Amino acid sequence: MATDVSTRKTILMIALDFPPCQSAGVQRTYKFAQYLQDFGWDVVVLTVKASVYQQTDAAAGCPDVLHIERCAALDAARDLSWRGKYLGFSCVPDRWWSWALTAIPAGKRLIKQYQPDVIWSTYPVSTAHYIGYRLQRFSGLPWIADYRDPLQCRYDASARRYSGIAKWIEQQTIRYCQTAVFTTENAARLYHRLYSDEPLSKFAVIENGFDEANFRGLPVRASRNDSRFILLHSGALYGQGRDPSELYHAMALLHQQGLIDEHNFALHFRGFEGTAEQHALLQQLGITALVHFLPGVPYLESLAEMGQADALLLIQGPLFNNQIPSKLYDYIRTGRPVLAVTPDKGSTYQTLQPLAHCHCANGVQAVAAALRQQVTAQRQAPENPAQAVADSQGILPAEQVPADIAAYSRYERTRQLAQLLAEL
Repeated sequence: MATDVSTRKTILMIALDFPPCQSAGVQRTYKFAQYLQDFGWDVVVLTVKASVYQQTDAAAGCPDVLHIERCAALDAARDLSWRGKYLGFSCVPDRWWSWALTAIPAGKRLIKQYQPDVIWSTYPVSTAHYIGYRLQRFSGLPWIADYRDPLQCRYDASARRYSGIAKWIEQQTIRYCQTAVFTTENAARLYHRLYSDEPLSKFAVIENGFDEANFRGLPVRASRNDSRFILLHSGALYGQGRDPSELYHAMALLHQQGLIDEHNFALHFRGFEGTAEQHALLQQLGITALVHFLPGVPYLESLAEMGQADALLLIQGPLFNNQIPSKLYDYIRTGRPVLAVTPDKGSTYQTLQPLAHCHCANGVQAVAAALRQQVTAQRQAPENPAQAVADSQGILPAEQVPADIAAYSRYERTRQLAQLLAEL
């Protein structure tokens, strides 16, 4: 998309996670910064030095933007610890609060130099919004606060101990930002209830998505040498909010009925070792041989593996009803069947419900029925043309992606952000 230079505008983006940081949180800011340029925006990024990140990816590229300002900062949990231990209050409102000491004066210099038209900052690091707040008060510029998910203390009672400062930052953010952006309708409604004095129009939704460029050139499914039905969960799990126990009990039912065994079925957890309690439960249910815990792999390799699986698993408990894990959009893009163990009141359910190749279930009997349906369908000829292509080629080629899947791309999400910026 060509844009007249004279009509271009500039956005100052404040984000802790940015390449070469190796984190799932990088992709949202990275792709916004990359694709906004197609919609007439020059991008200035305010972030941290690479030494701040715990893990980096040397191969990760950076978008070609107008300027990237990298500020010094400390990770309090790492840099202020003694023999691996640190005081809890040193990580309030988050581990990177020291970033504000360098980023606020740097941001003022950037505003004077590049004269941006709007400020954009992104959670889940409260310090990023604090920096955005200070720069908005300094400049008077319109400010978009990208919250993605709610502040943790808004949905997790265990997070309330040190929430006071984070709540104060949130209050200032909602008061002074032009728009607060969330990744789900549930989260936006939650914040409108919390701040009912603010107009509904202040709370917008721009979901996460998949990036088509990541799916180019991935290996085809025919390369897999395994006749078993492979149900794949890609990424870490933990007991609070993402407990696979319901799935284990559902698998035990199907195992007792003779539908699945270690010769025709395998559940793969990629990048998750399993807890002692889960291993004990698997042994108790007699399905240990059906479940395999595998080491993590690089991101692009994980996408290829998704395309080779027979179905993809997502576990999103009630704690996360207001949130959608970003990998769900990669799941959707593969065209593979998805089994989501999630309540019907959750945002994940609402996103998957319109898609024919995705199934949501909650409760042992419902999960067993959904899994039975997927296993049985795999043993028959696929009726869905898109599914037939996916079965023969692994991941759908870009030119064959149906419109209902293409709508979930990060490019389309950036188009939504550009529309929001135009309204400002």
